[in-house]
Amino acid sequence: MTTSDLPARTTTVAGAFDDMLSVSTRVEQDGAVTVSATGDIDAYTAPLLRSALDSQLKLGRPQLVIDLSGVQFLGSAGLAALVETQKGANARGIPLQLIATTRAVTRALEVTGLIELFAIQGAGD
Repeated sequence: MTTSDLPARTTTVAGAFDDMLSVSTRVEQDGAVTVSATGDIDAYTAPLLRSALDSQLKLGRPQLVIDLSGVQFLGSAGLAALVETQKGANARGIPLQLIATTRAVTRALEVTGLIELFAIQGAGD
């Protein structure tokens, strides 16, 4: 059996606000990781997402994908977490991509002008 035959690993991060936000991590065989968020990202829940993202950056993954397709609300604290993650990824030479398919996410990125900062994959990609 080779490493390509092994299934990707998935973990879920639990936190005090997991009824408002669920964060899971999927690591592919090549080491690339997808951090998926479902729910609302606001001042209370953004630290949970930020912690998961920081952990993956520290591990030096070859690529980081942040899947926000399950996010229904993205507030300023969530936007700040994304910007800080982008800065950290750039500093480490890690390609970062967002998956943004909900209007709640794309609108927040558009209104703030942050949409230009990220490589974004949407519903039609």
